[in-house]
Amino acid sequence: MPPTVKKKIPPKASHRLSVSLTEAQHTELTEIAEKNKVSVAWVVREAIERLLRDEQPLLRVGHDR
Repeated sequence: MPPTVKKKIPPKASHRLSVSLTEAQHTELTEIAEKNKVSVAWVVREAIERLLRDEQPLLRVGHDR
């Protein structure tokens, strides 16, 4: 029997996430998206990006940025 060759699986370019929002949060995100002619998903990704690069230590865990 030939040896098994393990395929190297490349990392995902993106990851899916599921979150629960209040009605007020969803409404506000929808309004922001419509005002800026972008998707709600884009607004959420942008908010996450801003949080991650923010210089304040809020929720920072072991990363020097």
